[in-house]
Amino acid sequence: MTVIARLYVIRHGETEWNRARIIQGQADSQLNDLGEIQAAMTGEALKAIHFDKAFTSDLSRASKTAEIILQHHADVILVKDQALRERFMGKLQGTKGPTNPSEPSLEPMEAMLERSIGWYDREIVPYISSLTDNPDGRCRNILVTSHGWLISSFFKSMIATGVLECTKDLLEASPRIPNASLSVVEYSTRSEQRIRSTVVQYGDASHLTGTQIMRDNADMDALQS
Repeated sequence: MTVIARLYVIRHGETEWNRARIIQGQADSQLNDLGEIQAAMTGEALKAIHFDKAFTSDLSRASKTAEIILQHHADVILVKDQALRERFMGKLQGTKGPTNPSEPSLEPMEAMLERSIGWYDREIVPYISSLTDNPDGRCRNILVTSHGWLISSFFKSMIATGVLECTKDLLEASPRIPNASLSVVEYSTRSEQRIRSTVVQYGDASHLTGTQIMRDNADMDALQS
């Protein structure tokens, strides 16, 4: 089996709104000091990886996280994409939960999934498919920075539909995606078989040892209280 690519998906570092448990959605909150430290620690953990592509949500907390990580990879072009934004929380943005899960200004979950999977089909699938004819055999690496709810819903949907493979234990080990945590998809081929897409890390914050890590998500929790 030959590994042809890895997709590194990272949640943005901590913000003051995370710390205060304020609903963020697509409000453009900034990384706090700890969030920048978390991003720097993530960059240090990944500095030996040669990234070929990099994508980020255009919201500042995600794009700043990516920029800090890419300080070790000055030649990589960072592409900002609104499709990678967090779920739009409408009138709830800037407030605290618990709140009304039927608030009409909320972006439907189906719409968030549609745009995240649409992004994946547009940017990642063609690129990975092109690597099956890659003559040099080098594993390609893709960096993505986004948001907790989008990342968890994307992975769970893609696993449930069989697009991505993942063990139950790995998925259940991180009920929430911590700030600056790492999820990795490995793409591999064997002879003439189809490309196999396997989740090998999910919500992994082990590289942040020694820092305070929030393992909840105010946006998600507000609607489930």
